[in-house]
Amino acid sequence: MPPDVNKLFRTGEFHIDELSREANISKQWLLENINNPWDHPISANHLDFFVCASNAFPKIVEDIQAAQKTVDLVCWGFDPGMEIGKRQGGTWPRGLTYGDLLSQVAAKGRIVRLMVWYPAGIGKQLGLMANNLPGYTNKDELQRVIRAFNDKDDPDLANYYRAFSQTPERAKHCVDWWEKAITGKMPNLHVRHRCQSADSVEQSMQGETNGYTSIEIAGLKKVPTHHQKPILIDYECPGPTSVGYVMGLNSTTDYWDTPKHIYDDPLRGYQWEGTTDSSNLSLRLKPYRDYAIRVQGPALFCLNRNFSTAWDRAKMEWDTTPSAGSLSALRARFKGDQFVPPVGSDKHISQIVRTQPEEKDKTIQDIYWLATSQARNYIYIENQYFQHTPWAEHLKAMRLKYTQGMKDAKAPLPVPALFVFILIPEPEKGGMVPRTYDTIAELGEGKSIKKYDAGVKSSREMQPKANDSFFEKFAKNLSQSDLGAQIGNRLAAGDVLDSAARPPVSAADLQALGIQVLIGKLYTQGSQGKCREIYIHSKLMIIDDAFFTLGSANLNLRSMAGDSEINIACMDKTLPRTMRQTIWGNLAGDDLNGGAGTGKSIKDTHKLWIDRMTNNAVVIDKAEKNTSGIGGLNNHIVSFSDKRGGTGLGVRLAQAPATTSNTGEASA
Repeated sequence: MPPDVNKLFRTGEFHIDELSREANISKQWLLENINNPWDHPISANHLDFFVCASNAFPKIVEDIQAAQKTVDLVCWGFDPGMEIGKRQGGTWPRGLTYGDLLSQVAAKGRIVRLMVWYPAGIGKQLGLMANNLPGYTNKDELQRVIRAFNDKDDPDLANYYRAFSQTPERAKHCVDWWEKAITGKMPNLHVRHRCQSADSVEQSMQGETNGYTSIEIAGLKKVPTHHQKPILIDYECPGPTSVGYVMGLNSTTDYWDTPKHIYDDPLRGYQWEGTTDSSNLSLRLKPYRDYAIRVQGPALFCLNRNFSTAWDRAKMEWDTTPSAGSLSALRARFKGDQFVPPVGSDKHISQIVRTQPEEKDKTIQDIYWLATSQARNYIYIENQYFQHTPWAEHLKAMRLKYTQGMKDAKAPLPVPALFVFILIPEPEKGGMVPRTYDTIAELGEGKSIKKYDAGVKSSREMQPKANDSFFEKFAKNLSQSDLGAQIGNRLAAGDVLDSAARPPVSAADLQALGIQVLIGKLYTQGSQGKCREIYIHSKLMIIDDAFFTLGSANLNLRSMAGDSEINIACMDKTLPRTMRQTIWGNLAGDDLNGGAGTGKSIKDTHKLWIDRMTNNAVVIDKAEKNTSGIGGLNNHIVSFSDKRGGTGLGVRLAQAPATTSNTGEASA
């Protein structure tokens, strides 16, 4: 079941002044009811925030190279050929590769442990389509590339189009690296793989799948993934080199980009190096948006607990020289208070939260529910999969309680508005449109997906209504009594019918709650006015300049209850504001960064964002139609829209575990 927010609040006794009848209490942002030293402790850490892979990965390289004893990595996917260091030039390798980095560190005597997701069970073949381990999961394919270049007369070369642009050096690098890594030919490098237990996922999903189709539920339960991406360095020698990372960035080539999001940046690589951008086949890889948090302090205890317990459970056939015994037992002697932030550094109160069905942990969903209930000024969300209608329903329910409470207390009216900023990408697949539509429609923005919204409204119109005339009721009832027509509609438009069955939500409904919502997407522009989407892979929420959570978890059911995920949550008087100003300034323009974050500045910024997004949407429309006088994009924010309607098959996808094309890696 979604969380009962009342059970997340702390309880206690507070002094109420007899004269003023007032009490002073602090607002609760973190999960204080589970603040235990051994499980989700709240602690003071030093956090550094990074925008995009071009900023985060060079620092990760620096920290890994400085390791004195251990490097622990948890990956959804791992590409040995990804250039993780600072990049230069336009062809591979543009810098130090991730595979070479780990090999070099292991060769220096450091213990490197790499844990990746590898599918198993009923959903294995579907999971393998993700190709999340380039050089292993697509080994046969890459070997064809190598053979084709070694023998120009090989008919494979004529039939296998990727060979014309694929470099055999990169293909060979990835194949050779995995071959050595999983056969013990790289001393000190240990690789293990894991796949979720279907039983644990099913238990975690209990009470969560109301309204989901059988296809969606099967995908969630039968093809779960391990989606975490943390890094932990030198846990076994507490000191200045002991650091960790919590992030959304995957260790595969797609996820590299700069905050400038250049239209066709040669540093991003060719399309065959990652996931193909089918709308722009002649361009380099798609621009990507994501973030990372570097952690120093007691929270490393939680990162280790997450890693060690999973490492002990993971499959060992790729780890040909395993250490004896349990890693959890080996590290039991280390405690959180042995890890301290740097002297003189800022301290940020933070908590590690997870989705981990195997350990019955759904604290990421808890933190989303708790923090959302506390929002009073603004909520900012960037998320790859905005598909969790219960969150939108929860937001409105909490706002209703707040506005009603303010009225009951005879507070001055109107109650100050809550401004909601949401940035999401266009859904990757048509089957993801319905679930995305339902979520944004719950916030009064269903019109953003115009064609689908028209289908939903048409379906609702076909339902008999109390004020229909006799002939209207007769016609509607007659159409509904035709069993063949009903079956046909369900098969062809079940996705739209399911959306139509949900109560409609209007802008007036939101206005009554004092909620003002904008939903946008991101675009960049190249020469001659051409425009291209920036793919939002971020998993970020900031509230009221007082709280943020960031990590691997999408805002959908898969991340809240099915896949393994890890986030960091933080309450602080400075860092969330700095993050908001940095992000908004980068995406909307320094003039629209929200300033000091006061109620007035956020209100004004919200309106100006809408104006800028609307103007940019006109530019995008002209660019797509190739009309004259396209004009220039003003930064990156654009009004969200999607031109697709129903799938025509009645199919809904609650986010496939991963998506890939026939020419590249996956996106997750």
